Amino acid sequence: MSGFFSSLLGGRSSTATAAASAATPDPAIYDTAPRLTPGLNPITVTPLPTPKEQELITLIQTTHLAKLLQDLPAEPQDNHPRFAASVWLTAQRILLYLRASKNDLAKTLVRLRSSLEWHCVFRPHAITPESMGVEGGSGKQYVNGYDRGGRPIIYMFPHRQNTRDSSEQLRWVVFNMEQAIRSMPEGATKWTIVIDVSRYSMSQSVPLSVAREFLNILESHYPERLHKALVLNPPGMFVMFYHIVAPFIDPVTKEKVSFVDLTGKKKVEEGDKAGPWVDIREHVAEDQLQSDAGGAWEFRFDKLVYWQELQKSYDAWIATYVAAAAAVAPPPLIEAVAEEAAVPVAVEPASS
Repeated sequence: MSGFFSSLLGGRSSTATAAASAATPDPAIYDTAPRLTPGLNPITVTPLPTPKEQELITLIQTTHLAKLLQDLPAEPQDNHPRFAASVWLTAQRILLYLRASKNDLAKTLVRLRSSLEWHCVFRPHAITPESMGVEGGSGKQYVNGYDRGGRPIIYMFPHRQNTRDSSEQLRWVVFNMEQAIRSMPEGATKWTIVIDVSRYSMSQSVPLSVAREFLNILESHYPERLHKALVLNPPGMFVMFYHIVAPFIDPVTKEKVSFVDLTGKKKVEEGDKAGPWVDIREHVAEDQLQSDAGGAWEFRFDKLVYWQELQKSYDAWIATYVAAAAAVAPPPLIEAVAEEAAVPVAVEPASS
């Protein structure tokens, strides 16, 4: 499976394609303003905890919390905020880890502790837009818009790869996953990924070690976050490679990966909306989907415009984060946000 994600990430830079994609688009033709706030999109909320899940959440909060937070790795002294573990460990996040562990308390505690330690070492909270200016400059990955369930969309264009430092590439992927979380409307917990692999080649794939590390981060520290991975115009070699590794992919994850043919040559069978081939418009409304992904939204990435909005979003989040850390408030129990939302709400199906 790591080989599959290796092809999605894109690894070795291609100067020509990266330079071309970084060109400033004509604002008279294209919309360059990103959508990083939910607006009035319908929201699919995470199902509220069952009585058993609520019992386990309460047990973790009242009995195991102190041990989970004890003796976490020390962070370096710099100008970035420290990891606010007690702020991060919300009831909603505990619920995601419980469901990823199939409500196994012991496994949930191990996974939570592992993620708490990882946050202290990898420090996703300390990755700033300023530090990612080079990685994000070509528009190879970014958060923009929402799917039909109000979930943020992470766009990936592996052919726009512009750097060779795999550690920085990984930091940029993590930054975008964190930005997707910051862009989520209240009650939502998942994101959708749209990946253009139309120019896929093995020469652009990242080393398998990097792909494995990314996969480990995604599964271990962002459980229950992926709603759908929509793979655009996969060439025959890519599809063949996917079918080779598919038997080794976790069934729940495999169900979330679908192919999209924007040429119209590949027919989507009636009732086969779950994949492997799907109509992307079933998942993202045309006016919310970029035209280069089959939609009607004539958006083009402009780093200057995008970075201004990204910085605003990050600054608002960091101010809230620092204030919450200073207050050191206990994690709240999950409330029935579906009853209070001012926009149409549906309930996210729980993963099997």
